[in-house]
Amino acid sequence: MTAHPDTSMGGAALDRLDRALQGVEFVTAVIGGVVIFGVMWVGVAEIVLRKLFNAPLYGQLDLIEQTMATYTLLTISYCYRKAGHIRVDLLVNHFKGRRKWIAELGASIAAFGLIVVLLPGVLHFFENAFFIGDSTINTQWPTWPSKSIPVVGFSILAVRIALEIWAYLRLVADPGATPIAVPVPSHLPEDA
Repeated sequence: MTAHPDTSMGGAALDRLDRALQGVEFVTAVIGGVVIFGVMWVGVAEIVLRKLFNAPLYGQLDLIEQTMATYTLLTISYCYRKAGHIRVDLLVNHFKGRRKWIAELGASIAAFGLIVVLLPGVLHFFENAFFIGDSTINTQWPTWPSKSIPVVGFSILAVRIALEIWAYLRLVADPGATPIAVPVPSHLPEDA
């Protein structure tokens, strides 16, 4: 039987939104995984063709450059939710109860501020590439598709951090509430 989230400060709504966002994050992580798997095989093909047949794979470098954002930035929110990102655990793990949630809330607000500052810049790079017709040097492929990925990845991350801020506000108000939409490092138990 599944435990029902506690309803203090919108716990049920937070849980529903968190679960919906987890679906989006899973899909973007799968896309990133498939892309990096394909990039690996393109690299293998390029090496084999170059070494055995003296025929390098045309556009291989451009393809690698174009796909980097997909497997790094499209998967960033999934990684953040799984607490796979770089965290200041050394400091935060010394706190318990409300003090811990206040420290986590402060870190989340800082992370949200950073994303809000970065989003207009990546949107500007995307718009420039789209309207100017920017392309890669060797193959002349348009760069706007790869420059749209940071906009999507950072937008998903912004929603994740906004939910996390809501979750930490709940926990600051009621440290005994069930943690919802809060990343838990795999090396720590859920109730740490």
